[in-house]
Amino acid sequence: MEVVSGEERKIVKVLSFPKNQSDVFDLLTQGLSMSEAEDEYLKRCRAVQDRLDLLMKSDHLAKYEEYEVKKIPGATGWQIEILMPYRMSLAEFEKYHTFSSKEERQMIESLCAALKEAKKAQLDAGPLKKENVFLTKEGSYVLDVFNELEKEDAGAYESLEKLVADEELKNEIRTKDLWEW
Repeated sequence: MEVVSGEERKIVKVLSFPKNQSDVFDLLTQGLSMSEAEDEYLKRCRAVQDRLDLLMKSDHLAKYEEYEVKKIPGATGWQIEILMPYRMSLAEFEKYHTFSSKEERQMIESLCAALKEAKKAQLDAGPLKKENVFLTKEGSYVLDVFNELEKEDAGAYESLEKLVADEELKNEIRTKDLWEW
């Protein structure tokens, strides 16, 4: 959801625990009481809260301005409302700009650093696609992992070469070890 704060555009992302209220029924059928289900969702919420705190220590992962943990009104569970600055996605930016080989290389170096930071923080970077790569006001590239915060394990990182047009850089990405970039 997009909001305006003062003269700036902001993004509000809401993570819910459970994602759907029908998920509460699944826990109840496993023998948990309503109170135990509530505690389980609070535990999951706090795990994501810890991951959010790790993001603020990162230089190459998308950051937030603030977040708030709230009880879901009139329902079972918790939610985290995250306020983030508006950033232009790579997909949107490419509509107005053609990248040089140098700019593509800078972007790939930033994304490799982001992937290393995500792995170190045990965050799943999710699929690497142009909609998850953002350009900051300062002109640097960051990777958005907010959609992946609820997952527990870091996944595989691939498809960097799909983000660039330069064939020489694509070949280098295919042959070079990502973690040594």
